[in-house]
Amino acid sequence: MGLQDIAEDLAARLGRSVAIDDLDARLLAHTAHEEPVDQFRIDSIMLRRPRSENTVTRHARDFGIDTATGPVRIPANPRLGSFARVCVPVRCSGTLLGYLWLFDEPTPVPDDDLEPARAAAAAAGEELFRERLLDDLCRAAERELLRDILNPDEGVRRHAAARLVADHGIAPDARVLAAAVVIDHAATAPDSHAGTASPAGTASPAGTVELDLALRRARQRLTPTRALGMATSATGGILLLMHPRLPRREALRVEAERIHADLAAHLPASAVWVGLGPERPTLRESAGSYREALETTRVARLVPSLGQTVFSDQLGVYGLLARLPLESLESSALPAGLRHLLAADRSGTLVQTLETYLDLGGDPARTAARLVIHRTTLYYRLGRIADLTGLDLRDGNDRLALHLGLKLRQMLSRRTPQA
Repeated sequence: MGLQDIAEDLAARLGRSVAIDDLDARLLAHTAHEEPVDQFRIDSIMLRRPRSENTVTRHARDFGIDTATGPVRIPANPRLGSFARVCVPVRCSGTLLGYLWLFDEPTPVPDDDLEPARAAAAAAGEELFRERLLDDLCRAAERELLRDILNPDEGVRRHAAARLVADHGIAPDARVLAAAVVIDHAATAPDSHAGTASPAGTASPAGTVELDLALRRARQRLTPTRALGMATSATGGILLLMHPRLPRREALRVEAERIHADLAAHLPASAVWVGLGPERPTLRESAGSYREALETTRVARLVPSLGQTVFSDQLGVYGLLARLPLESLESSALPAGLRHLLAADRSGTLVQTLETYLDLGGDPARTAARLVIHRTTLYYRLGRIADLTGLDLRDGNDRLALHLGLKLRQMLSRRTPQA
């Protein structure tokens, strides 16, 4: 018997409306209403959720519904505009799973009707537990498939792809794209230092739950594109999109930003990155897209100017530099001329001028405008830079060495220290 059947049976027996909510006050089942209803019940039915956090459920918690094992009468609250109710906690083996509600006005619920309500709540608890167990089993199977489709072994990936097609309704010609979500848990700690890249430590239970919820919401929004999602303690999480025609780039960007916004509501925005890998033509190539998505988040952590949500093809030269063994490189890896400039330019003005000049393709007008300086000042600074580095900014090789050196310096300054 489903939740709706349980509610309908109780409503017929008591001659009054019945509603069943989950722990977040989301409506799971309800019956027709003969008696007057308040705005909270109307919102619950129309929106399937409360309109605001100042809900009847929050009011009722003051009367002990979270610890009660039987029906609790909740008086009307004129300030909230809520009617009097009877709340019966929905439990299974002692675990609270939701609430069953009856209006206690205009005619109060007779005491004799509380026992059938208690029995209905017990039946609802068993049904919710069964649904939760089935959901957990389905999610466990999906997580196993996701791990297998990302496995380095070609045979394991081939088997996982076949199962996705045969058992989960994925189109045989589905293309794939992976999104990697990384949370710097060390940066979320109260004593973390802003601006310092920290290793992604062990995920807190709360952070893992929020990530799991964010990935679930993303999967729902992406319909009809099929997606598998999984929160992990090591890398944060992964969302794998599978469909013959994947969403357009702009839609993917918006979805990545929504995932980031969902997590930023509970964690520092600067501690969350979403990297999107390239689209690949077959299910068996999911691992390649995920590797690049994960690498994208690593580079984005090292280069803040890339932003918090980044496509793999946006990395530019940083993607190339990231393939170097950054952990073992010292500052001596930078060009000698650049090291001389860094040592002499204590204010950083000349370094900023050089990087801006090179980023703008050596265009003096645009550089002066970007730095808000007179062009004469720019030429003076460029002359000083040439003297200190011993390099000719008109020479393509010298400019390339300085430009790459500046980008490498930025990545080295934010790399994770070795233990």
